[in-house]
Amino acid sequence: MSNFYARICESGHVNITYRRVKGDEHCQECGAPLMDSCPQCGNLIKQWHYYGMVYLTPKNLKFERPDSCAKCGQVFPWADK
Repeated sequence: MSNFYARICESGHVNITYRRVKGDEHCQECGAPLMDSCPQCGNLIKQWHYYGMVYLTPKNLKFERPDSCAKCGQVFPWADK
């Protein structure tokens, strides 16, 4: 099984990868801090589970960035921009 996580910087740049944000990671585009979960409740922004071999292609990476947490409603930093 492969897991993918949506990692989004405070400016709103989306990065989808096999791993969660660890420590003090920053966006490669703008240098803003990355987050993969709600800072208020800890709910993951988006996680996918795939069984078998998965190749990352532009088709697989389509994802609509949310402006607030699906669990608690906390507004994310990029929603104001």
